[in-house]
Amino acid sequence: MAAPLKPLERAALVTAFAAAGHVLKRTRGGFCSTRQPAKVFTRRVTNWLYERALIDYDDPSFPTQATLTKSGMAQATALVEQARLSAGAP
Repeated sequence: MAAPLKPLERAALVTAFAAAGHVLKRTRGGFCSTRQPAKVFTRRVTNWLYERALIDYDDPSFPTQATLTKSGMAQATALVEQARLSAGAP
């Protein structure tokens, strides 16, 4: 059984889920969504997700994009639903 996701991993997954095309793009500060450029995630955080096979890089040596995989989409969907239920939304 895999270890539970760290808070930064959960935040990065939800941000990628809400991003256009479910892609985080590389900037000078790290990876971010074009819709929410204020939330930037370091290469270390995206590497954690890459090691869990929740994202895939366009080029593992020097990535410019991190895209959610099918398992990443499923995990992000579960996180969003969990947040919705805990907020009391239908």
